[in-house]
Amino acid sequence: MPDPLVPVGEGHTELGDDDRTGLRPTYIATRSELNDAEQRSIARGLLRRRPPSWRDLLDDVYLRALHKAMFADVWTWAGKYRTRDTNVGIDPAQISVAVRELTADGRAWVEYETYPPDELAVRVHHRLVWIHPFVSGNGRHGRVAADYLVRALGRPPFTWGAGLAAVTTTELRSAYLSALRSADRGDHTKVLTFARA
Repeated sequence: MPDPLVPVGEGHTELGDDDRTGLRPTYIATRSELNDAEQRSIARGLLRRRPPSWRDLLDDVYLRALHKAMFADVWTWAGKYRTRDTNVGIDPAQISVAVRELTADGRAWVEYETYPPDELAVRVHHRLVWIHPFVSGNGRHGRVAADYLVRALGRPPFTWGAGLAAVTTTELRSAYLSALRSADRGDHTKVLTFARA
């Protein structure tokens, strides 16, 4: 099933040279073909993975392996932290330390029951997406990681807005990004609401 938070409508847009850097399949020429290939790669990668314990998941090595499992069929850089600046995320030189700090914080939050499970998983998701460790796929990777984490903590996976009535993919993506921006300002309520909508 296609990820409803991946934009549609630009399917025939031809990929530029930057968009093709590290692309494995040679047949991919458009955004639509790329989205389809990534969805198939994610489905195959997740079928081969057993959901981890929360201790396994809150580890930077596991998070890189998860990204690689999700995108290795499409990108040569899958599972490798980005080395160049992007318009979002932190400085590439700080990524490995920031992810290790996030996983250490996450483990402490679980052990000391700092937050209820849903909020804890949403906070981990938000911070992972904010760090933006990979060239692409950060939102999808972060949502899968949050689903694995919340399930390991005894709760059902998130719906990520699937219960919102009669919204388009564009509206859904806009609501998700708006919720993330609220979390950037320290308010995780909208992300938590969206994750369970």
